[in-house]
Amino acid sequence: MAEQVFCPICGQDCTHARKDGRAGVSFFDCPTCGKYGISREADLYVLSNEEKRKLSAYLRERDIRGDSPITLVETVNSEISYETPIITVRVAISEHFPAQVSERLDRILQNIYRRSTYPGEKIEFTIDRDFPVFFAENVYAVIFLANTLQEKGLISYSFVGKTVEVTLTEAGWGRIAELERGEKQKESRQVFVAMSFNSSLDEVWKEGFQKAIDLTGYKALRMDFKEHNEKICDSIIAEIRKSRFLVADFTDHRGGVYYEAGFAKGLGMEVIWTCRETDLKNTHFDTRQYNHIPWNDEKDLFEKLKRRIEATIPIK
Repeated sequence: MAEQVFCPICGQDCTHARKDGRAGVSFFDCPTCGKYGISREADLYVLSNEEKRKLSAYLRERDIRGDSPITLVETVNSEISYETPIITVRVAISEHFPAQVSERLDRILQNIYRRSTYPGEKIEFTIDRDFPVFFAENVYAVIFLANTLQEKGLISYSFVGKTVEVTLTEAGWGRIAELERGEKQKESRQVFVAMSFNSSLDEVWKEGFQKAIDLTGYKALRMDFKEHNEKICDSIIAEIRKSRFLVADFTDHRGGVYYEAGFAKGLGMEVIWTCRETDLKNTHFDTRQYNHIPWNDEKDLFEKLKRRIEATIPIK
């Protein structure tokens, strides 16, 4: 039976919903932190107030997004069977709280948007309960972040006692559209491969590029293998935009590869640079400063490219 208790993270009144005795997990439903589980080994007493607020922000954002509850643990123990996904307390704090103020502003905006049901709606937030929505360590941070969003023209807000009434502006809705396009790109599994279509590189494509990309969970795309009815240049641009990242191979030094890599960089997309080792000295000075993967044959390329993808752009 549910009981009213204090949330072990934020200290606010919340509901202790139930326990999973086998895994030693207690589940809570908190108006500040949302729904979550916590294992009995997770030591919250060593956390500072600032760290607890970061943890609250992580959990509340998941709740606003509609994610399923997650369980906080001290360490990952593969021998314990948990009802929900798990994450260590330290990882939740260090890897999921926005490091830059600019990222905080975007994620605050997304939290407000998810609470909005129509343009122009006034969304009410209570300072002492909803501070995690603003990724704020204290009330001063809430005010600073809200002021910054208002000065940028993304929201309008006003205080009514301890309640903040927030409305997304037209510019705010526009910024949300930009962020959603970026999120869709991050969710893409397609990888655009820009390379020479010389038949001598067919095995390099199949056993090197395609094999390495596909085995890391992505799907490699080479434009000469794609069926389409559009102008090829339009189709190339469209497919690059839909891709998670681009692999540019400068073997044979095709002008199209330089263009496609430059277009991807202009979009802010991750580019992995590769080149046959004997051709590397001939790369253009504009791209030479990038960390190219030099390869000798398809096996060498497969191993190096697979390692680079897993180290820098792993599927989460």
